[in-house]
Amino acid sequence: MRPDGAREGFRQAMAWLHTWTGLVLGWLLFAIFLAGTFAFFKQELNLWSRPELHALPPAGPLSASQLARAEHTMQTIAPKATSWRITAQDERRPQASVFYREAPAKPGERARFVQRWFDPATGEAVSTRTTFGAGEYFYRFHFELRSAQQSKWILEGRWAVGLATLLMLVALLTGVVTHRRIFKDFFTFRPKAKAAQRSWLDAHNVCGVLALPFYLVITFSGLMTMHSQYLPAGIAAAYGAQAAAYFGELSGDGVPRARMRDGEAQTPLPTIGEAGWATLLRDVRQRMPDGRIEGIGLQREGARTVIEVLPNDGDRLQYRGPRLFYDASTLALIRQADNDRPAAKTYGVLYGLHVARFADLPLRFVMVGLGLLGTAMIATGLVLWSVKRRADAERKKVAIGVGHKLVDAMNIGAIAGLPIAMAAFCHATRWLPLEMAERPDAEIKVFYGVLALGFLAAALGARWRHLFTAGALAWAALPVMDIVGGWPFWQAGATVQAVNGGFVVVATLQAVLAWRCKPGAAPLSLRKKPPSPVGVARTEGA
Repeated sequence: MRPDGAREGFRQAMAWLHTWTGLVLGWLLFAIFLAGTFAFFKQELNLWSRPELHALPPAGPLSASQLARAEHTMQTIAPKATSWRITAQDERRPQASVFYREAPAKPGERARFVQRWFDPATGEAVSTRTTFGAGEYFYRFHFELRSAQQSKWILEGRWAVGLATLLMLVALLTGVVTHRRIFKDFFTFRPKAKAAQRSWLDAHNVCGVLALPFYLVITFSGLMTMHSQYLPAGIAAAYGAQAAAYFGELSGDGVPRARMRDGEAQTPLPTIGEAGWATLLRDVRQRMPDGRIEGIGLQREGARTVIEVLPNDGDRLQYRGPRLFYDASTLALIRQADNDRPAAKTYGVLYGLHVARFADLPLRFVMVGLGLLGTAMIATGLVLWSVKRRADAERKKVAIGVGHKLVDAMNIGAIAGLPIAMAAFCHATRWLPLEMAERPDAEIKVFYGVLALGFLAAALGARWRHLFTAGALAWAALPVMDIVGGWPFWQAGATVQAVNGGFVVVATLQAVLAWRCKPGAAPLSLRKKPPSPVGVARTEGA
């Protein structure tokens, strides 16, 4: 209903819904999109966070001797491990690593998961710093808002992200209705328009229309990845107390993973040996002639131990390809698991589209570009809300309200402050003392602490230019720190150097934004606005 009492049309109602669904959780959506965009280079950022690995040569293809050395190392460093999985080297991971699960130290405690890397020359485990890893944290933050390594609020974070994602989907659909000239808007951008509101609206429309299919797919698939948490009623109605059977069918493996009985956790995993691994790899390559092996793991299924062989996710669009299971004692094939049912395939494709592990380097750069466009779409929408209300207040000659000032501060703190916090997390992975207890939690505290300081600075009067300048300096300092910090910068491979180059690009982008922002201006401005006559008169009178 309009202020004059007349009924609103459908398009006007959708415009209202589009505005408020985009604003209510817009700052959270901005964080989700930006962190998710960085997560497209998760493996590369994780490698950068561990300089102890930078001077190591590439591990080479997975071989029987490599598996035997890893097995021997595991028996040395984690003899009580209840399961482990070695991840092979590929174009994104120069070194092989092992991820293992140790039995709880005391009854009632949670199992501890540990990741270690191997020296390709000796097969020994490399001592690396304890860190969350920049790529891993940005990935976790974008769908969990992770607040600690063993956070108690993971489910609540996923619910908050799910609500924000649902509102994002609503905002996208209502935006299509609101901007009915969607194809014309694609070619319309007036950065020097007479009204600042028109410039920001054009920027918002261009960012929204340019990659609209990507936004719809990434938003809907993001909801689908957490469907079991958001929509558990259907699973409960069909499977009852056997919910594990549903997830088994979804992954293509209908065999339930039985819990180990008391005492079995202390039984050492069997030794396969180099000859056994060679036999197994020959059989795997006959059954998967065109596929690469991403990982091989040992795990228990009740009283027996099985070997699971996983294909490389980069070889197919669908997430989680067909897996092979062998008996660890006889090396005989037990079963092949594959999610070939239509519903499971649909879910696997949607999941694969969201995480984009199939993407090679050029395509991942395209995905990052689309992600940055989505981030810009959200940012311009938030700023447009503020610019429009400020123009209305100036036209009506009324003072700007407290709510408007709060939105201005939230915009500056979220849009300009979050990149600083992300750079601070990267610094923390390098500079925090290596012997610090709970070091990953300290890295996360640095992230949230700097983010809070950004919001506080905005509330106390810091403007766009100040925070963008701080962000440019923080990102530019990362490659400089890598050079002067005593780490093997000059021995690091192309992946690490490319990450440092990416930091320079981000710093340059932040510097350009700082330069484009008018000093002291409340909203970010796309054009130079001449001073008002009132302002000139006051200056002359002073």
